[in-house]
Amino acid sequence: MFTKQELQDIIDLIGRSPVQKFKYSDGTAKLLIVKDNASISPKADRRSTKAASEPMAEHAEAAGAKPSESDGEHPAVPEKNTEADTPKLIEIISPTVGTFYASAEQGAAPYVQVGDKVTPEKVVCVLEAMKLFTEVSAKVSGEIVEIAAENGQFVEYGQPLFIVKPE
Repeated sequence: MFTKQELQDIIDLIGRSPVQKFKYSDGTAKLLIVKDNASISPKADRRSTKAASEPMAEHAEAAGAKPSESDGEHPAVPEKNTEADTPKLIEIISPTVGTFYASAEQGAAPYVQVGDKVTPEKVVCVLEAMKLFTEVSAKVSGEIVEIAAENGQFVEYGQPLFIVKPE
């Protein structure tokens, strides 16, 4: 059975993630969390849905995209506004909440480092949430110019992980 704090942590994590339905059973207890799509609507009452709706809406607006433009598995990769004389940089953003890991396992070489060339299918990091690991691919060709998250850091949905100079 879950403690009150564990249950609150699960609800908070699901509320901030793109997951719409979460189901868990350990044989003695069952848990089902289903998000109401109205909670991510801009017309929803922000007093009751603030925790669930603001992170997703804020990052979608910052990316210049509507939440429905992202397929959930591959979030929009926004371009940074830069001056005309410098090349445009692209952010690789977190598709979910979780702990950022730069390598497959502790002590292993990181997937990428500053200066590395990446292709759209190149795995750049993994995110771990509730013992589930999600590989994050670059989704762009270019050169890594900055790693915006630290190994072992908790990251939010839509948070920049890497900055890429596109080719």
